Amino acid sequence: MKIKGVEYTKEKLASIVDYAVLDPDTTESKIKEVCQLAKKYGFKGVHPNPYWASLVADELEGTGIETGLVVSFPFGANPTTFKVHEAKELVKILNKRPGCIDMVTNIGRLKDKEYDLYTNDIAEVVKVGHEAGIEVKAILEVAMLTDDEVKAACECAVKAGVDFVKTSTGRGGNPTIKHVKIMRSSVPSNVGVKFSGYGNYNPAQLTIMALAAGATRLGTRRAPEIIDEIEAYFKDLVVE
Repeated sequence: MKIKGVEYTKEKLASIVDYAVLDPDTTESKIKEVCQLAKKYGFKGVHPNPYWASLVADELEGTGIETGLVVSFPFGANPTTFKVHEAKELVKILNKRPGCIDMVTNIGRLKDKEYDLYTNDIAEVVKVGHEAGIEVKAILEVAMLTDDEVKAACECAVKAGVDFVKTSTGRGGNPTIKHVKIMRSSVPSNVGVKFSGYGNYNPAQLTIMALAAGATRLGTRRAPEIIDEIEAYFKDLVVE
């Protein structure tokens, strides 16, 4: 599959997918199953709720696959000091193993136009991540925002030093391809755009559209299904 000049082999596509396992009823056996699948497909990372981060890091040790550390998930409404503490505790679990932080931003403060507070909230968590040598993504929850707010959120996140802006938690509505385009145009080329929160639309087709719109990372609980379907039906697709 080739999209906007980029060749996506099965392996290349898997390498930009974060496999999410964030349901509240997730069990130990489910975590282990997801980690085995992540190793089989070669996904970029596995993103569990914080309770399971230690197990995921242990299961993935030696593979180079990241353990995704979600901070203030899914609402982002914790005080900054709480977010920083959570991030620091989660980073300790990694113990220098591969990982990243996906933090939920303070959506209410963005809507209040308290941009300095919104930016600082992100920056404090970015500091924790970067001191540990790992990337940080800011989850914007774009389905709750106007187009202007999406743009403002991206600008604040860039100012805060993030490595990626991310559409959604999957709990606050689903992003659109228009959101991806706004995000891509609102951040410099060295800042990635992560598309997540697929909803019930065909995940393989949505993946193709998101990549064409400028997404550089994908997050989904349907990761194996997406890889298999694209390999089976869209392997020779070319999108100019």
